[in-house]
Amino acid sequence: MSRRLRPLAAAAAALLVAGCGGLSDAEAEQLVRTYLTRIVEAYRASDAEIAAPVAGEKEALKLTGLIGVKRDGDLNLDAQLLEIRFERFERRGREVLVDTRERWHYRDLRIGTGKQVGEDSTDAYHLRYHLAREKDRWVVERLEFLEPPDVGRKAAPMAIDTRVLHGLPPKEEAKP
Repeated sequence: MSRRLRPLAAAAAALLVAGCGGLSDAEAEQLVRTYLTRIVEAYRASDAEIAAPVAGEKEALKLTGLIGVKRDGDLNLDAQLLEIRFERFERRGREVLVDTRERWHYRDLRIGTGKQVGEDSTDAYHLRYHLAREKDRWVVERLEFLEPPDVGRKAAPMAIDTRVLHGLPPKEEAKP
């Protein structure tokens, strides 16, 4: 093979390996970071579609539900990743598993006014991300808690009329 074609052949081989399912630790870390950035944006905008390019079907459905419950309560979630440590990468079958320790800060904000509702919370998680190929891309297929989450907020994050959560009109408030 000529010297000029060797770099092209190496690049083609790398693309072939990546296309066949290989995901390096650096690529897995970047996927998790991109997923986290997109879910923060999705929570703030009350739009789960923002995370769709990096969330598997089941994970996207879960995000839609979480965001929908907040939106039904006229709230959006202001989430901020404070710290993330990548602890382990493992290949298991068709998945790449990524273990992290994370600290987050959350506030519920009233849609329209941005006024904080209830307490804010600083939480800590030990998570496992299950990354898998879905169609033609790598996605976060699901998350798993490796330890129970340490949640800072002790009160319920929001009070929602259960009628609203079931698609019914809200209960009328008593007038003074």
